[in-house]
Amino acid sequence: MFFTYNQNNSGGGFDFDEARGISQYVIVEAADADEADDRAERIGLYFGGAGDCACCGDRWYAASGWDATNVPSIYGEPVESANIDTKWMGENPDAFVHYADGRVVAHHPPVKKF
Repeated sequence: MFFTYNQNNSGGGFDFDEARGISQYVIVEAADADEADDRAERIGLYFGGAGDCACCGDRWYAASGWDATNVPSIYGEPVESANIDTKWMGENPDAFVHYADGRVVAHHPPVKKF
């Protein structure tokens, strides 16, 4: 299963770390939400908002079982074709998929056209 972590721009900005595979969306393949959270923390995500903006909320939230999808997805759509509202990451990848076999694949989903 795949679990998608959608980064909140706490404090008015996003964290980006290409070497670790962190962008606006971090998608983790795991057997369940607990394993996904463990893998996400090893990647560099954190839960509980330590140091995040009090008015904007936590940057990352832990996964839950209902977040699981059969393919890497953003808002229920496969990452390759999912439309996102804004290119917050500029020319950088908007999403990284962390597969169970250790591969990390960057993605540039298309921007939604209104």
